[in-house]
Amino acid sequence: MASSTMLGAVLALAMLAVPCAQAANFAVSGTISVNGNPGALPSGGTFGDSTYDGATGALSAGKFTFPQSTATFHSEALGADVTVTYQISQTNTSTGLVAQDGVAALTQAHLKLQAISAFIGFIPISFDDTCVFDPIDVDLAGTGSASGLDLNADGFEIPTVAPSACNNLGSQVNEGLTGSNNSLTIHIAGDFTPPTPDDDTIFADGFEASAGFDG
Repeated sequence: MASSTMLGAVLALAMLAVPCAQAANFAVSGTISVNGNPGALPSGGTFGDSTYDGATGALSAGKFTFPQSTATFHSEALGADVTVTYQISQTNTSTGLVAQDGVAALTQAHLKLQAISAFIGFIPISFDDTCVFDPIDVDLAGTGSASGLDLNADGFEIPTVAPSACNNLGSQVNEGLTGSNNSLTIHIAGDFTPPTPDDDTIFADGFEASAGFDG
């Protein structure tokens, strides 16, 4: 009985010693360029609920979440500056991988951009629920390190909406937001140290092979 109790205690201690990754909402920052108009990503963005396994370099499924933000562009058609209140969200989840050499990538993210309201010059405009640009398919790739994931994507397409959308201002909103002249630069904060190669296995095999050498 004593030996059984001791074995159970040893197993329990061994399980406690195994690191357990906790799901987290990793902070996200960076820049976005829409139709060639650059700006910062909304502050307070996250990628989660996700875990990173430092032994394999695998990042479990998570999604980007951003609060509402604003962007300003000049409309030639209207002859005025337009400030749009918008929200970016992700409609699927993405997994990721950091390779031993630090190269990193996420599976394709399906993003959705909703224009909520705008100021055209000084005139406020409220859009309806049809002012949604979806899907926006983004392939993010870059590097992973102890200071975070640094990823980017260029040339992804933002589709158009119907002219009758956005309270019949779809054509004007399309002019400011749609096309392929777009880019994302994203920093996901956290420790994404690449997995360590098993280099010592090569030496171990070499020593084992030479151990039987009879000089």
